[in-house]
Amino acid sequence: MCAEKVSRRSMLKMIGAGIAGLAVGLGGGYFLGSAMVEKRVEEVAPTVAAPELEKIPLLPPGVRNPWLYDRLKGAEVKMMVDAWAGRIIEWYADLLRNEVGVEIGPSKLVDLPVVREEAASLLDANSRDYPLIMINPNYLPDFVLTGKVEVLDPYYNMFYGVEDYFREMAPIYDFYTTYQGKRYLVLFDGDVHLWNYLWPFYEKEEFKSAYKEWHPDRKPLVAPPETWDDWLMQCKFFAEKVLPDDRTIPGAEVLWPALFWATPDWSWAFWFNIAASYGVNYWDRDMVTPFYPQDRAVAALEMLQKFVPYFPEGAESIGGAETVEYWTGGKVISQIWWIDINEWAQEPPVKGYLRNGLMPGYADPKLGKVVHKAMTPYNRCWLIPNYIDEKTKLAAFYVAYHVSHWHYSIWSCADQDCGMDPYMWIHMSPAGAKCYMESNPYKKPSPEWPHTGSLFPSYEDVLLHLEGGRRNLENAFPMPCIPGCTEYADTLGREVQQVIAGKDPRKALSDAAAAWEDIRDKYMGLLGKDTYLGIWKDFYNKMVEFGFFV
Repeated sequence: MCAEKVSRRSMLKMIGAGIAGLAVGLGGGYFLGSAMVEKRVEEVAPTVAAPELEKIPLLPPGVRNPWLYDRLKGAEVKMMVDAWAGRIIEWYADLLRNEVGVEIGPSKLVDLPVVREEAASLLDANSRDYPLIMINPNYLPDFVLTGKVEVLDPYYNMFYGVEDYFREMAPIYDFYTTYQGKRYLVLFDGDVHLWNYLWPFYEKEEFKSAYKEWHPDRKPLVAPPETWDDWLMQCKFFAEKVLPDDRTIPGAEVLWPALFWATPDWSWAFWFNIAASYGVNYWDRDMVTPFYPQDRAVAALEMLQKFVPYFPEGAESIGGAETVEYWTGGKVISQIWWIDINEWAQEPPVKGYLRNGLMPGYADPKLGKVVHKAMTPYNRCWLIPNYIDEKTKLAAFYVAYHVSHWHYSIWSCADQDCGMDPYMWIHMSPAGAKCYMESNPYKKPSPEWPHTGSLFPSYEDVLLHLEGGRRNLENAFPMPCIPGCTEYADTLGREVQQVIAGKDPRKALSDAAAAWEDIRDKYMGLLGKDTYLGIWKDFYNKMVEFGFFV
C-alpha cells in the first residue's frame, strides 16, 4: 500500500484515542488500566496495512504498533541489571509482545558492586545474550572507549513525541544519557540525594521552644535546615537535650542525631553534597587543580568532620547496609540518602514519621546567598551493544524506550517491587503521586513481585515525599562522567572515610589531589593530553550550560 506522508497532526487524528497522552505535560497523567488495555487493543489494532508516516508513533501499553510489529516480531530481548532493580522488563513482557511481537527473555541479575565488571565482560566477549546492558552513567566514558556501544540518536529520532519525552525528563538525567554530543543511553531510574528526617522531632512544641531558648542566636527549629551550620547546631541540640532516652517515636529507640555513608564506594558522593554547595568542582576548567578551589574543599571536609561526634559509634565503617538498617529501625533523626529510602522504610516503627527536604547549603559570602547542591549518584541506564544484529538493536531500543517512557515508568517508579526512582517531572507531579497510592495495572502477576497497593500512609505523604525530590533535582550536581571516573571516586572515597576516622582534612585533601593528578596523567598518556583535556572541558562546559555549576 502506497500512502502519502502525513503531518503529525493528521497522524494523531488517524489513531485517535489510542495515542492519547503522547505529549503529557507536567501535572498531567497517563492512566490506562489493564481492562482498558484489552479494550483499546480491540479498538485500535488495524486490520489493514498502516499508513506510511515520517516517524513512528509510540502507542499505549499493550496496543499493537503496526509500524513496528512485522519488523520486530520474534526478536528476543534480555537484560543484564543489578538485583535491586528487579526484573522490570519481565513485568511487562505480555504487553510488549502485544505491541511489537518481541519476546522478553529472563534477566541476568547481578550484585551492585560487580555491575561495572559484568557489563564490561559482556562487551569484551562480544556477547549477544543481553541486548540491554545496565550501567551507571559514570561508567559510560570508559565503555565508549571500547568502541562497542551503539549511538542511539537515530533510534530516538525514529519516534514521534521524543521531544516531549526529553522535556519531561529532569535536566540532570538528560545530561547523563549523552557523551561528547552523542546519546548512548536510555535512562530508566533517577537517583538523587535528599536530606531525610523524622518529622516529629521538628514539630513537637517542647523541642521547638527548648531549641529556640538554647540556640545562641535564638533560631527556630526548622526542617530542612537552611545551612550545614544549622544542621550541625540541630545535631548538637538533639545530642545534648533530647537523646538518648527520648520516646518521641513509639516503638523506636532513637539514639543518634545523624548518620553518614562513610565507606569509600559512595562516601565521596555523600561528601560532595557539601563540597558542591561550597562551590567546589572536580577540577578547574583547565584540569590543572583538582577540587577547585582547594581552600573551599578543605573547609567542606572540615564541616563533615564536625558532624562525626553526632554519628553512631564506629562511624568510619558505616556503609549502605548500616545506613538502611539504622534508618528503618528508627535509630537516627536525620541523614542524607537517596530518595527511595523513605519508600522502603514505610514500616513500623517509622512508618508515617518520615519526611525529606532540600539539602542544606552553604552561605556563600561571595554570592551573598545560600547555595544548595544535591548529588545525583548511581542512576540506572541501558546501553545497547553495537555488534548485535539490526533487528535486535531496534527491538532492544523499543523495549528500553517504552519502559522508560511515562506510559510505563509513572507506575514503575511508584512500585515497591523495583528500585526505580523518579526521573521525569511527571513522576513527581500529582498524577505521579497518585500511582504511589494504587497498584501497578501493567505489572504481570508473579510471586517474585507480589506487592500491590499503596506505598505510603496517605496521598499527602506522597506529595511531600516527591516535592523533596523535585527541590533537590532543581539543585542537582552530577558525577564526574569522564574516563577514569571510577578511579577518581575510589581514591576520593578513601580519603573521605579517613576524615571521618579523624584524619586531618587538609592532609586528606592534599593526598586525594595528588592521587587525582596521577590518574589524570595516566589518562592523558593513554588518550593524549589534548584529547583528555578536551573531554573534561566538554563536561565542564555542559555543567555550566545546564546550570549545575557557575
